[in-house]
Amino acid sequence: MQRKLPVQELAIGMFVEDLDRPWIDTPFLIQGFLIEDEEQLGQLRQHCKWAIVNVMRSTGDALPPSGASTATRSSTAAAPQGQTEPKVLLHRVARPVASGTSRPASASSAPAATSASRRAAEPTPPSHLQERFIQYQDKSTLMGDGSRSPPGVPPTRGDRQSLWGQLRNSVSGLFAREGDAADGNATDPATAPPSPAVPLPAKRPAFVPETVVLTVYEDAVSVEVEARKATGAFDRAHRLLESVVADIRAGKALSTETVQPVIDDMVESMTRNPDAMMWVAKMREKDIDLYGHGLSVAVSLVAFGRHLGYPKEQLSQLGMVGFLLDVGKVKLPKQILEKNARLSPAEYSIMREHVKLGLDILADMPLMHPGIVEGVAQHHERLDGSGYPGALRGDQISVFGRMAAIADTYAALTRERPYAEAVSPHEALQKLSNWGGTQFQMEMVEQFIQSIGVFPVGSLVELSNGDVAVVVTHNKHKRLRPKVLVIADGNKHLRDAPVMLDLIYDVSDRPVYIRRGLPANAYGIDAREFYIS
Repeated sequence: MQRKLPVQELAIGMFVEDLDRPWIDTPFLIQGFLIEDEEQLGQLRQHCKWAIVNVMRSTGDALPPSGASTATRSSTAAAPQGQTEPKVLLHRVARPVASGTSRPASASSAPAATSASRRAAEPTPPSHLQERFIQYQDKSTLMGDGSRSPPGVPPTRGDRQSLWGQLRNSVSGLFAREGDAADGNATDPATAPPSPAVPLPAKRPAFVPETVVLTVYEDAVSVEVEARKATGAFDRAHRLLESVVADIRAGKALSTETVQPVIDDMVESMTRNPDAMMWVAKMREKDIDLYGHGLSVAVSLVAFGRHLGYPKEQLSQLGMVGFLLDVGKVKLPKQILEKNARLSPAEYSIMREHVKLGLDILADMPLMHPGIVEGVAQHHERLDGSGYPGALRGDQISVFGRMAAIADTYAALTRERPYAEAVSPHEALQKLSNWGGTQFQMEMVEQFIQSIGVFPVGSLVELSNGDVAVVVTHNKHKRLRPKVLVIADGNKHLRDAPVMLDLIYDVSDRPVYIRRGLPANAYGIDAREFYIS
């Protein structure tokens, strides 16, 4: 049982499972810990307003008082290996329509379409894909809500409250940007209304300055075609980062002219197809060292900016923000960076100095754009003023600073660190959404989720028939029907020959769809074994 408690009600012996802010913003680097002393209580009260307490893992008499202002969080679907997936708390946003463009009829105002007519409106798959889907039949059990249990597994109440049901009921409008119209009575994406023939034009979000001339990007090549170029660009950026770390340690000044061309290569690749670079970054994340975190942030930031329509010049600036935001950590003691326990107040103060140290390094780089400096300076600022180093609030934080804060937190949550295990991309997005409105701007969080998808590229997912797959690329017309690489069967045994499936082309009577997101390395499956190059 999990309960939400104000920090004033916490006591020694309680097991803290989650906080009201990212763990990277606190001295408690390990996610989930037992309160052992008054010093920990003092730090919790200094940095947080509330915490989620796991009653079953608390000790002694340190149980939350019954009837207090607590909130029990229930899991949405039985997750593997004892893990739970909290309900996604996202705000509904309207389908964006550019000025001067007529708004299409909503799903609620349009006549109800039959399943047959909806399927008939779907794109017709090539003959070889039709044959593949005939061979790839769903052997799961059909349940009352339209979802399916894995083969041989009886449906449970958790299954009936499946992830798809949540997405349809609580965020039905969030993923409608490019034709993902939602049917409130549907749990299976196959029953959603047909997509328009082309993506809808993007509407300028309120936080994007009017001075930005929006650019509409279309995927020029497939992930398979772009993967090789993306791999080369990522590897060059990784080698550059290693060189940057060595130069800083040697006291050498960095050169903008050295960094810029490498970032530009990444941007060029991502403007052709962002999913390829995101795939490479996800598959390579364990191969980069402590300072490689900035590479992951850079990829997410460029994908974010591309989605918003920023021109290439500013996409390169966003890439530079991600690449450089943690360079100041090179000058911190390694024992603090790699410590796998709670930091002392003195150690935490030293850790926070990495922002100032990074700005000192940037000050010696000529021709550095002011927007890049702002993004690096403000990536730990928070909307409610609880961040550092300036305790800035709201619009005091630049757009690049707010964007960097979201991308930095997402990358930190989804990457294994010396002191914490990675969480699944889906869980990381859920956490960002829960922090929206306090730590991060809610509209910006929503746009970030749209930019990388609720099941981001590289995510491990379970299909409706129990098979395990990796998300390879998103379909721009139906974001909830991506292309996936099926790597394990319903019994969670690795396949000898992985199968690529584009879920939008499944027009069978029992279409396969994503049932839920899985944590990294669920069932002992390492998606990196199936790296596409």
